[in-house]
Amino acid sequence: MYRLSRRHFLSAAAGCSLLAPWSRVLGANNDIRVVVLGVNNIGRTHMLGFPQIPGVRVTGICDPDSAVLGKRAEEFSKIHGPVKTYSDLRHVFDDPDVDVVVVGTPNHWHGLATVWGCQAGKDVYVEKPCSHNIWEAGQMHKAATKYNRIVQVGIQRRSNPELKEFFQQVHEGLLGELKVVRAFYLSRRNSIGRPSGPLKPPATVNHDLWSGPASTELKRVKYHYDWHWFWNTGNGELGNNGPHILDLARWAVNGTQLPEKTLSIGGRYAWDDNGETPNSHIIRYEFDAAPVVFEISDLPTAKGKKDRRSYEGINYGIVVEGEKGKFVGFDKGKLYDPDGKVIRELNKGSGPDGGRQHHRENFIKAVRSRKTSDLNCPVHDGHLSTALCHLGNISHRLGEPVSFEQMKEQVKESAPLREAAARMTRQLSANDVPVETMTVQLGSRLTLDPKSEKFINDPAANALLKREYRAPYIVPEQV
Repeated sequence: MYRLSRRHFLSAAAGCSLLAPWSRVLGANNDIRVVVLGVNNIGRTHMLGFPQIPGVRVTGICDPDSAVLGKRAEEFSKIHGPVKTYSDLRHVFDDPDVDVVVVGTPNHWHGLATVWGCQAGKDVYVEKPCSHNIWEAGQMHKAATKYNRIVQVGIQRRSNPELKEFFQQVHEGLLGELKVVRAFYLSRRNSIGRPSGPLKPPATVNHDLWSGPASTELKRVKYHYDWHWFWNTGNGELGNNGPHILDLARWAVNGTQLPEKTLSIGGRYAWDDNGETPNSHIIRYEFDAAPVVFEISDLPTAKGKKDRRSYEGINYGIVVEGEKGKFVGFDKGKLYDPDGKVIRELNKGSGPDGGRQHHRENFIKAVRSRKTSDLNCPVHDGHLSTALCHLGNISHRLGEPVSFEQMKEQVKESAPLREAAARMTRQLSANDVPVETMTVQLGSRLTLDPKSEKFINDPAANALLKREYRAPYIVPEQV
């Protein structure tokens, strides 16, 4: 039975060197015992994927929604036999028979769950985005280092050998000098609607525990998943699918630190709902090797259609343009010469479960070796790609509404940004958005010190590096 708060648990442990978390041995027969936190969506794939690795057992699953927990326990037991269930993740951290926790929770729990896991002596596989804000990621890294924990971020294309080889060749000059990296996530979603009255969480959910570090205020009609579109718990489409795309873009430009300059334009259009995050969003990042321009759209090509936009034949992925050719793709892709002829194909893909299985295997390898250097996506790498999402959202949130004509004037100095803005404007018009009279959010032009990861002379932006935490679910200042 859980009796100690995290703080009391750690205070007790700190007084006894015999409880040093890295001194624990693995389970019987050297098996690695895994518990998955959050099994409604992506956690389910981890629940089913980790047992496929030799010497790994999923011994438990955890979720604050009893309906989800029961459904997943029944599903798991039919394949692998009975599994222990937890309704409170703190019970998992205090269980000495757990070696690894997999954080498949909503975004607002990623930072705290990882820190608590490290403090409790568990290794951690945490889903993207690495954190809900930039400051949290630093605390996660400190905790992993202090407690000698293995922490992998679920940006799984880092475990794709073909991509590793390709991007190394790009860094060595395969495409010559890079001109621009265009990144895309072009999907189609529907309105989430507006509440017609007071909202209550489902009776099966412990809403206080689900909310954790975030406010318990409830704005969404659909309890699960639609938390993505509110700043309190999510990071919008940019933070939802952006880490995967922007990781490839950052890989292409060999970005080993955050860019100094970021600018966002966009807004939420065509839907009559109360979502807070953009559904049409463009962000430009100034890297040393080349600018990265990321285009996001959740709207169809025109009103009433069931399709989605594409660019160079892809709905999501990157287009790396260099003086010697270009690459178009995602986990697969094609390399073109300057005349547009295909000269090479990357066709192996990322492997089972969208590459997650190879990424899990890489994580387990590092858990056994105890070498962070064996990880394909440790906290710092996952943080850099996640933080690009946070930078774009900070620019957006601190921006101001301007006319589309004013926006065109503001982005005219950058050809890739100007072209992206024109595509967004055309698509909005095709969706019956009256761009002649509507406004668009022109983001704040952010200037970051990449060393300190703080904004220069910008208190408002620096205030968004961190969030207000709700007691007792507070990411500690001292891990």
